[in-house]
Amino acid sequence: MKTLKGILTIMTVAVYGILYYLLLPPLSLAYAEGFIFIGLGVIMAIALITWWFSEEYDYHFVIPGSAVIIFLLLILVGTIGSTSIFHSSAMYSQIGKVEEKSFVDDVVEIDTSQIPVVDIKLASKLADKKLGEDISLGSQMEIGEFTNKQQVNGKLVYVAPLEHRSFWKWNSNKQGTTGYIVVSATNANDVKLVREHDDSQIYLKYLSSACFSSNLKRHLRSNGFRTVGLTEYSFELDDTGKPYWVVTTYENTTLWSNPEATGVVVCDAQSGECKWYSVKDAPEWVDIIQPDSFIEDQLENYGEYVHGIFNFSDKDKLSVTKYMTTVYNDGDCFYYTGMSSVGKDNGTVGFVMVNTRDKSVVMYRMVGATEAAAMKSAKGKVQNMGYKATNPIPINVSGIPTYFCTLKDDEGLVKQYAMLKIEDYSIVATGTTIAETKRAYINAVNHSGETIDFGDEAYGYTAEGKVTRISANIESGDTYYYMILDQDSTKLYLASYSISEELPITREGDTVKVSYVDESNGTINIISFDNLSFSQKFSEKQEQLNQDKQENNIIHDENNNITEVNPEKNEDEWDNLTEEEKAKLLKELEK
Repeated sequence: MKTLKGILTIMTVAVYGILYYLLLPPLSLAYAEGFIFIGLGVIMAIALITWWFSEEYDYHFVIPGSAVIIFLLLILVGTIGSTSIFHSSAMYSQIGKVEEKSFVDDVVEIDTSQIPVVDIKLASKLADKKLGEDISLGSQMEIGEFTNKQQVNGKLVYVAPLEHRSFWKWNSNKQGTTGYIVVSATNANDVKLVREHDDSQIYLKYLSSACFSSNLKRHLRSNGFRTVGLTEYSFELDDTGKPYWVVTTYENTTLWSNPEATGVVVCDAQSGECKWYSVKDAPEWVDIIQPDSFIEDQLENYGEYVHGIFNFSDKDKLSVTKYMTTVYNDGDCFYYTGMSSVGKDNGTVGFVMVNTRDKSVVMYRMVGATEAAAMKSAKGKVQNMGYKATNPIPINVSGIPTYFCTLKDDEGLVKQYAMLKIEDYSIVATGTTIAETKRAYINAVNHSGETIDFGDEAYGYTAEGKVTRISANIESGDTYYYMILDQDSTKLYLASYSISEELPITREGDTVKVSYVDESNGTINIISFDNLSFSQKFSEKQEQLNQDKQENNIIHDENNNITEVNPEKNEDEWDNLTEEEKAKLLKELEK
């Protein structure tokens, strides 16, 4: 009997050890998975001790059974105690102070060459194609998971490690996989397989696909992080291109829920050297410390518990829109998402940008379209082509809060681009290049009556000179004129046909006067145009009419019979008219 007990005890302990080896939960009661795992170990120990030392058969079941009941009750208490019933105030304030700012003043206008046009799905396809160019490498390894965009030396890129295809592939390549893939977020043609760093071959030993002690999570647990919550395993590069794993550490703020990032473990993917940094002290090249799931939950709580848990009328409640993405502004990385009133599916009351490192939050109040509504509008613009719109990102276009998204075909390839006004998503423009799309968009906004504010990054000038070259081009149904003036032959001026009726008749040699803005990205956009070599002659009546139109609010018919309709100026005269005279006058106006 003792032999049987010994064998079963050894087997039980072995199974428990194998479970830990495979699951690797944090060995701490502060985490639900750690509590459950430790609790199971305690119950197993009680059952074995009772079995070994109790001679009464009934105790073999009563004592372990009681331990199980207590264990389940503790889980129930811990689960309920973690809910909003007891912690709605803490859950509301966990996101921190939400600062409100002006979008135009705070969000820098991005250089069009730096707008991200490649999403993760397309990056994965491009990476697979690149790896497939090396048949021998592709048979041994596969592309790992792309995480969020990251900025490396000022360039937005997606980065993924080469992972082992199977246990047997790992067994034959224990030294590590031989590199990583870099896909530009702004240029679909810029895809690189990097196999060397500082003239040395890269071997990525510590990976999620590696086995035994080389497995990344197991390696971290074995190097001082057994009791710590770990999440968000991101493959990132420092500014020299050296590969690291950046893993967020966290603690729960309300028993087993509402986690808060405490810092990151930075692990050398080749040597395995690990070092923990607090949120404040993390290296500058680490773009993301706060997991997107943490931020989304905290924003949801911020909108849900604005007046506590018993807010049945939904007063002042906000909800996070469906799409959250990362955007860059002035070198910093942010999570972006729209915020809408509860029950309003297509409209937002504004949107928030949350710093992915220190979790500072800024809200930009503006009534506008949700990301889903913007995507439908962009898709509708090219519905005859069947393109699909990607998740939009917010950008500043000449002081206009704007959604930008790419339009892709069924193969996932980028075919066109779209820009939509956030505050009025019926104003939408598309184009085959970003520059063409921007011109069409500004033209569409101009036609809508919106005043273009070119902001602090644009500078207004006036120039006068002779036209040395001029050419017209039709883009997306709109005509644009390109010209060079003799006063500065290095500048290429661009004007929409709607700026002036004199543009179509302007020829080389004509003297013109232009007002323009010289934006930070080098574009020269004309905002007013006057051909000084051409002077349209008006009749005396027309001259007088033009003058009167400037001085008074008047209406005239096709025979130039002028009737003043300024109520303030002519109120007395109008009141003195008979009903018949008023009707006759109104009839004349209708003509």
